[in-house]
Amino acid sequence: MDRNAADYDLDFYGWTQEQAGLLRAGKLSEVDAGNLAEEIESMGRSEADRLRSCLRLILLHLLKGQEQPERRSKSWRNSIQRERDNAALVLEENPSLKPKLSALFAKAYQLARREAARETDLPADRFPEDSPFTPEQTLDADFPEGLEDWGREEA
Repeated sequence: MDRNAADYDLDFYGWTQEQAGLLRAGKLSEVDAGNLAEEIESMGRSEADRLRSCLRLILLHLLKGQEQPERRSKSWRNSIQRERDNAALVLEENPSLKPKLSALFAKAYQLARREAARETDLPADRFPEDSPFTPEQTLDADFPEGLEDWGREEA
């Protein structure tokens, strides 16, 4: 095992700093290319995971709000709005994720559906197998109509 690989396993932070220094110095033959490539790929996956997580949280609250309109809360509304902002930022910073949006959305919906059933104590079949919302609706600040009133008490 070479020194770089050992550092990777024993002191990840130190390894990252060393690799950055080697790259900046142009010492490419000394770079731990295998582990570096793995870490770069992992960074990309984490951005996709971040977008899927935003979608899951938005969908979770939309599903709960659709199924239990009497329980719509300011907290749910704020979560939807916050995660829409986060998703927009992820997509802005990572435009190559846009073609993957449909697949990430489909996975996020399945996770949100199961979580909504658990959180509401309703049977999973109360929530549709396929999302009743499109990716565009899910990310649309004006959807659903009346979202701004969630959590406001009746006068």
